[in-house]
Amino acid sequence: MGLLSLLSLILLIVLGILGILPWLKNQQPAFAEHLKPLEGVSAWVGIAGLVWAVVLLLQWISALGIFRYAPGVMLISLFTTLVIAALSLLLSVSMLASMVNNSTVNSKLSETADKLAPYKVGLGLTCLILALYSLIRFG
Repeated sequence: MGLLSLLSLILLIVLGILGILPWLKNQQPAFAEHLKPLEGVSAWVGIAGLVWAVVLLLQWISALGIFRYAPGVMLISLFTTLVIAALSLLLSVSMLASMVNNSTVNSKLSETADKLAPYKVGLGLTCLILALYSLIRFG
């Protein structure tokens, strides 16, 4: 497993846990207390996830030549990148809004985050499934 794959795996696991945290709080309130420190840095994890999604997208674009030989792998890579970007945006929208002083951009960010919010737990679960897939495939 290469460094990029390892970093993606770690990010998928952390994003997945942060994504399913609302569900965990409802199911096991005592368990959620142990994850409270992680929840405090969720915006920073989201920012890191957005940056990483851009890196993955650039890597995916540079590998488009192998699409005809490995379309399944390429589609899974693109799907992984999009899931990371979506959940990262949800987690970092408050921090992004404070960094950007443009009301139009802030309203678009909030609008996008509001559309994605109902899927937060699903995106988190998807991240954990993709992490498991990465472990099986590259581990």
